[in-house]
Amino acid sequence: MCTSSEELSKLSEVFNSRNLKFQPDFRNVDPSKHYRYCSVLGMEEQEHFYRSQENTEKELVLSQKWRPLNEDGTPNLCYLSNKSRIENFLKEYKREGFDLLESTILDILNDDSRISEKFETLPGLRKFWKLTPDEEKENVLEKFANVFRISLRAEELLPERIYRIVDDVISATFSQEQCAALLSWMFFYSKRNRSFIGILTSIHPISIEKIKFLLHYFDEISKEMPQGNVSFMRIKNENFMEMDFEKSKNQPISKDVSIFDDLLIEQTALCSQVDFANKHIGGGVLRLGGVQEEIRFLMCPEMIVSMLLFDRMEPDEAISIVGAQVFSSYSGYSGKLKWKILEPLDALSNNLLYRDEFGRLQTEALAINAIKFFGRQSKNLGQQLEENNIKKELIKCGVAFCAQNRGSDYGSFDKIPIVSGWWGCGAYNGNKPLKFLIQLMAASIAGRPLQFCTFGDTVMGNKCRQMKRRLEMDNFTIGQLYKLLLEIPKMEIYDEMHVFDSLEEICARTVKIGEFEIIF
Repeated sequence: MCTSSEELSKLSEVFNSRNLKFQPDFRNVDPSKHYRYCSVLGMEEQEHFYRSQENTEKELVLSQKWRPLNEDGTPNLCYLSNKSRIENFLKEYKREGFDLLESTILDILNDDSRISEKFETLPGLRKFWKLTPDEEKENVLEKFANVFRISLRAEELLPERIYRIVDDVISATFSQEQCAALLSWMFFYSKRNRSFIGILTSIHPISIEKIKFLLHYFDEISKEMPQGNVSFMRIKNENFMEMDFEKSKNQPISKDVSIFDDLLIEQTALCSQVDFANKHIGGGVLRLGGVQEEIRFLMCPEMIVSMLLFDRMEPDEAISIVGAQVFSSYSGYSGKLKWKILEPLDALSNNLLYRDEFGRLQTEALAINAIKFFGRQSKNLGQQLEENNIKKELIKCGVAFCAQNRGSDYGSFDKIPIVSGWWGCGAYNGNKPLKFLIQLMAASIAGRPLQFCTFGDTVMGNKCRQMKRRLEMDNFTIGQLYKLLLEIPKMEIYDEMHVFDSLEEICARTVKIGEFEIIF
């Protein structure tokens, strides 16, 4: 388990002795595809390759409201007025209070000529202020002032052009200070899928809690700005089934699988932590979402920067975020989510001893989106068991799980765990036994340990352990398990254990003679 001090020491030694680095490894990548906007100790400044936006409809360059020129070289007509408004707030906020806070944000938002309807108030921000005890109001204004201060530094901290991670751009790496500057401007940007406007205008209780997460982050970095870096990388492999699966299908299912009922994914370090992602990374973190992915992004606000950089994930794509720091803990889930001050168990990955030579904390968030299944449970389980869908889910996990070994000497990450759980089994209606087996196959193909969190579902955890032992006992290969999943019969009445029960029945009827199998 990558949580105990002994285990973390062992993992740290593996990273050091093997000289492991999560990708991108800047000493071995093409700089024209892997953009580094921050400085790295011992490395020369990187040339920033100019990219033409011709022959593509995709947005290649991130819009920067904080510069005197737009990304196309035309003057930014709002630049001076926005800068003046921010400076005026910092001069007058102690005297003018909340009214100046709201009016300043509104003025900057409404100065955007691209919006068709002007914002008159920020109801979410107003409700947050109303619920803030009088003795805390001065402190809250100071926290917002921290946001405004770092926003003024964006022009100094950030490059003239920030290329989004699309087409032939594979990664972008920023300093944590640059991430803070990007996040600060999300308070002033009107595009809902790239700003905090959805939070500031919603009076839902979860929006109030999200403001607390964000303000705490800015408060912490104002006390001491972290001096690390964060990498955002697109993982893609169009030939996973033809190459990785075919090469591995005769290998046995991995025995290096641990199942935990009381372990949370975020309470680990020196590993790859699976983010149960939306195809649009970040999911509903900027709206009313409050489940696994949104919680991770609120705990680690630097992850939200990914929402500025990526388009929708394709079926053979995943996203890697390396080095994001944890700033908050939480309680509750979904609509009952609450902000909490950071607790030690959630801060394991923040240990400065775990930074790599590029200044990144050596923990990876691995974003993979599942298929969303609709309708009756019996019907959608039948859909999940269709070969096309099993294949899609295996490709998605396999591409993600294999990424670090593909980027370095094969097998070098064979001691570094992947920590996951019931991926796609909540709002997406995935079947837990099937999702466990798909991730088991993907980890086996990747040759990496799988640490699986049941989130307190002890009954299902025991069933997973039993199935794992059965597969080990019968020496099943990856290819054999994949084939057996395709033989599971569809059913009219839903039974959550149908996948496990069917496999047990098939295994009981299967006799192996040499390399051949006979099913009675």
